[in-house]
Amino acid sequence: DSDSEGDGDVHVAQKDVPQENGGSSAQLDAVSRQAARPSSARPAPPRVKRQESHTDVTPTERLSSAKTPAPVIMDGKALSEDEEDEDEQFLVEEAVPLPSDVPVTEPARELDRENHGGLVKKILETQKNYESSSESSSKPAEKSLVSEAALNKEREAVKNEVKRLSSFIQGVCSRSQMLGKIVDYIQEDVDAVQTELHTWRRENREHAQALLQEQRATDQTLETLKASLTELEQQIKDQQDKICAVKSNIMKNEEKIQKIVTGIRFSSRS
Repeated sequence: DSDSEGDGDVHVAQKDVPQENGGSSAQLDAVSRQAARPSSARPAPPRVKRQESHTDVTPTERLSSAKTPAPVIMDGKALSEDEEDEDEQFLVEEAVPLPSDVPVTEPARELDRENHGGLVKKILETQKNYESSSESSSKPAEKSLVSEAALNKEREAVKNEVKRLSSFIQGVCSRSQMLGKIVDYIQEDVDAVQTELHTWRRENREHAQALLQEQRATDQTLETLKASLTELEQQIKDQQDKICAVKSNIMKNEEKIQKIVTGIRFSSRS
């Protein structure tokens, strides 16, 4: 390390990046070996210092909320030309982004929303909207396949229905001609039937009038016969009364005869 690493050093804050296969120290060593400079070049850049966080922040939280800070110049000291050259030779370590298929856990998202500002919240909301839109885009694709199959099925059903209707309409049209001829014949038959109906109605009226006349004549004849019957019934009653009177006279005469006979017997005995 050079003497420029005193109080006036420029501190570069580097984010801690969680790696899938190990820590970040191996990467830093590899990068420093790749950045080796020849002896004729300027002095080597200072070692990259890491700013350790004193807060209990998880790597996921640090990744989502950290920003690359700008170099800070301490008060009271001015940078020399060598230090300015060294500033130009600083090694900047880029943060390796997480793979796209590594999901961010829900607790980390909740901590990010609670501990960080509006920009991080917007980023998280954008990521969430992107995930939901990707899920919804896969669903419409499946729905589109189902809808296409349903539409094809409906098209076939409509075609079959149209064919059936067209054949039915053709049959109706072919039968309508015969029906028209039959209707003409029916009109003639209807006229004949109506004429016959009027004839039968006229005959019915005539026979009804004749029936009334015969009924009246019959009633008159019956009235004469009824009167004669009444007279005969009365004569029968009179004759029955006479018969009853004759029978009573006969009975009275028999009693008288019996009395006379009994008187004669008593007189003969005496």
